[in-house]
Amino acid sequence: MSNINPKWGSWAKPPKPFAPEDFDETYTTEVLVVGAGICGIATAYSAAEQGCEVTVIEKLPMYHGFAFNVGVVNSRWLRSQGIVNDPDEVAREWIKRCGNRCDERLVRLFVDYSEEAMDWAMDLASRPEYGFTPNIQGAVYQGDTYHEIYGTHVFYDGPVARSGRFGGLNELMEPMYQESLKLGTRYFYNTTMLQLIKENGRVTGAAARTKDGKLIAVRASMGVLVSTGGIGGNDEMCQDLAPIANKVAAKVNVPKGIDLGEGHRACLWAGAAFEDGPFPTMMHPQAIRYCNYCFLFVTPKGKRFMNEDNYLQGRSLGVIKTGYKLCWSIFDDAWATKIPQTLKYGGGIYWGESFDYFGGKPFDAADTGAKIEASIKHGYCVKADTPRELAEKMGVDPDTFVETFERYNAFCAKGHDDEFGKRKELLIPLDQPPYYARQFGPALLSVCGGVKVDEKFRALDEHNEVVPGLYVLGNTMAGRYGVDYPMLLPGNSVGSGMTYGYLLGRQFGQEKRAR
Repeated sequence: MSNINPKWGSWAKPPKPFAPEDFDETYTTEVLVVGAGICGIATAYSAAEQGCEVTVIEKLPMYHGFAFNVGVVNSRWLRSQGIVNDPDEVAREWIKRCGNRCDERLVRLFVDYSEEAMDWAMDLASRPEYGFTPNIQGAVYQGDTYHEIYGTHVFYDGPVARSGRFGGLNELMEPMYQESLKLGTRYFYNTTMLQLIKENGRVTGAAARTKDGKLIAVRASMGVLVSTGGIGGNDEMCQDLAPIANKVAAKVNVPKGIDLGEGHRACLWAGAAFEDGPFPTMMHPQAIRYCNYCFLFVTPKGKRFMNEDNYLQGRSLGVIKTGYKLCWSIFDDAWATKIPQTLKYGGGIYWGESFDYFGGKPFDAADTGAKIEASIKHGYCVKADTPRELAEKMGVDPDTFVETFERYNAFCAKGHDDEFGKRKELLIPLDQPPYYARQFGPALLSVCGGVKVDEKFRALDEHNEVVPGLYVLGNTMAGRYGVDYPMLLPGNSVGSGMTYGYLLGRQFGQEKRAR
């Protein structure tokens, strides 16, 4: 198959297609959704609303929305808080940060329709039988270079959280799921797709294995959506398609066992093609400890390695480029007054300890202090009265570390970082003992690349021709990022997935009415 690179590993080898007589049971539907994450659930509910018969296959025991936040460009709730973003500006900045390797058509769909999709989701989730408390994430980077915008929604006190489960994104997904059931959507849980069924050049369904071992076929007259997540949990696929993903300190996408690339492989075997590699990655510097601050970063050799004034993907990549999985963040005992000084210049996720609310208290010293003490207790942070003693507790060469420490403080006194050009507003000296060194490193959340699609989310082959009957969304699709996850808008992977699912469901509805 010309869409398969012969240099790829055994994961890319197509299996023998199943014959009709191989199946224990066969089902029919109009729309088949493979994967019950936010893209799958949004598509299922949106299509069901439009009168489509929908079936969902999911390998886990239940739908899953493990994200804390949902980023969109605008929404009715944002406007009520006085926040209005310019979609054109967002699109331009997004494309720039993606090195012009993203698909502008897909970016425009997100920035133009995310408000409509979020209002749709929140209107449903706000019904009396559901209900939640919304807020806006206040942790955004304030500097010009990596500037982030307010648009990230968080949800509390909804039915999911009240039941003892993880809330967040699930507070939007639970109402979609329940309402889709009322509209007749059928769910096969604990059921893993093995391959797509293709007949006469068209994808017409999927073969899947149930928990009890039955081989089933689900045939779809209108189309099959594959949205099974990324490839981050599959080291072999990462090595071929996104090798940097295997250099992180931890892979944290939960639950364990997802993001194995089943959807990517099935689409490839059905004739779809991948975007150019390496695939984009989503990394946060949250391995070991969430918080990094922005004072002085050093390697296990005691040397400074980057401008600490950076956003979370940049900090993650900075550590990887050292050749180590973990590095050290250095701060002093005046952290309670020095950290707040930095927030108006930088900030963002994992700059500090918490996802604060928009308009709320920006820094909680008591919470930060408790987390520092906890990290000391668990061995992720060390504390000492002198830089030399600190180096000894870190296990690095004391002479090298002391030289690094003193040179950094000299830059602070001078008001210019001769080494990496850190902004003078963030050149804050470390001069109040005792001193602290806290480990941190890059954690992979997902690999966010894959199958090429057009503006209708139809899979494309190596000649950019449509693979009939096959649709792809979420971290299984290509085109959103191109290089790395752009933190212009935190939570945008989830927000775009929900938006695309909403639009695809509407699209199926239009197709049904046109028949």
